[in-house]
Amino acid sequence: MQQKLIEVDDTFLRRLSARPGLGRYLAQLWQRRHFIWAEARNKAFSRGRDMYLGRAWIVLQPILDTAVYILVFGVVLNISKNIDYFIGYLVIGVIFFNFITRGLNSGAGLIQSSKGMISSFSFPKAALPISLTVKQLLDNVAPAIVGLLIAFLYHGLTPSPAILTVPVFFLMIHLFSLGAMLIVARITAFIPDLKALVSTFTRGLFFVSGVFFDIHRFDSNETIQSIMLANPAYQFLTAVREATIYQTVPPLGRWLYLAAWTFGLLIIGLIFFWEAEERYARVR
Repeated sequence: MQQKLIEVDDTFLRRLSARPGLGRYLAQLWQRRHFIWAEARNKAFSRGRDMYLGRAWIVLQPILDTAVYILVFGVVLNISKNIDYFIGYLVIGVIFFNFITRGLNSGAGLIQSSKGMISSFSFPKAALPISLTVKQLLDNVAPAIVGLLIAFLYHGLTPSPAILTVPVFFLMIHLFSLGAMLIVARITAFIPDLKALVSTFTRGLFFVSGVFFDIHRFDSNETIQSIMLANPAYQFLTAVREATIYQTVPPLGRWLYLAAWTFGLLIIGLIFFWEAEERYARVR
């Protein structure tokens, strides 16, 4: 049998894990927006599926966490002094702080846990943290509403028009969280030991974000006050509290500061993650 030599033009072939230009990369993410949404929606509200109370734990867990903090800091340590509407202050602090740090914690090890999909399909890997962030946003809607209801009902407050700014901050928190997740996902993909440092960092961040105490507690220590004021997590919590229990629209300076942090971190995180696109397929 006569063998035929077949020539193939490989001019337009590229490696499965090849990194496209940033503009093309963003276009690919947009083309896969339906996949990102479907993946997020499918995994949303999955917490507690194997428990008797099921999805109720999405709301019950933050309530129980808050109850513990109220007992420890409000009753045992009596930190509630000199803080107006302390219960609402603490509820908002605990619930919204968890929204902020969930991206950091979820980004640690994200590439390793998704290596099966990464090695099998060609797609922009940033779709993974984006999909996870959308899932978390959907999961966090109910706890946010419940937290605000507790704050208003406990203190007998009536929402003011300023509460209309809360959805904006809620969205900004998740965009900020996405930026952090992109950075953490890359660094922990290649240096797994850093996952322990990420966990330590989030625990330390808890104590300088004003979750359970007011910044005026440190009037005698300007260094700690400066750290807190520079901390975007503290600024987010303060903005949400101002718009809800303190019934005032956050000042323009806070808006600008949070916008700079949110979009700055998101852009930096996306570029930082994209630069290692070719290497994610080799992660073990």
